[in-house]
Amino acid sequence: MVFTQLHAELRLFGANEGVLELSARAIEDEAFHAELCRLTAELYLQGPATLAPPAHPPAPAFPVCSARVSRALFAALHSAINETLAVSYLSACLAEAESETPQPVLKAILSDEVRHARIGWAVLGSPKLSRHDRVTIASFMPALLDVCVGTWLADSEDCPDHLPAGHGHIGRSKIAVAIDQTLDDVILPGLEHVRVDGTLARRWVADARGSSESALSRARSLA
Repeated sequence: MVFTQLHAELRLFGANEGVLELSARAIEDEAFHAELCRLTAELYLQGPATLAPPAHPPAPAFPVCSARVSRALFAALHSAINETLAVSYLSACLAEAESETPQPVLKAILSDEVRHARIGWAVLGSPKLSRHDRVTIASFMPALLDVCVGTWLADSEDCPDHLPAGHGHIGRSKIAVAIDQTLDDVILPGLEHVRVDGTLARRWVADARGSSESALSRARSLA
């Protein structure tokens, strides 16, 4: 699981106890989320539901960086960016949910994902990162956004827009809009807040929106 790997890397990074407590709790949270989703599926199916075994991908490597920066980039990718997008996605799902079945599940997971996102932002704002470290991190931001946003948009292709309303499902179009708005409202300002220059990240967003084939460009037309 990603947070098991991230927790180990944050210990080596020298994250403070508050961040380590959050990352340790996130390991348990993710297992709890899977069980919540399984139980919710059983309510809809009126029968048993099973979960596939969790994947154990290798931790991402950034060989041209110092170990310290590599660990910060790991936290940026999987926590600051990915979990922030997850918060926006779940918020949009909750806004759509009218049925009492998914509402408490979405609220519980959303609350946890907010904490998970804070882990990455805390690492990016850490005093352990030097000015030179932050310059290096800023140079990697387009690549991190490309991977993370690209994965979200690719996965959303399996989410049709026309499912029964009111059950906390949003389709690919609303997912793209949520991602687009989150870049402007949270991620790009967040980088500046933790003293990571967002110039290259903003350029990546502008280029993605400018491409006629980009899902972000299509999302702008839907917003």
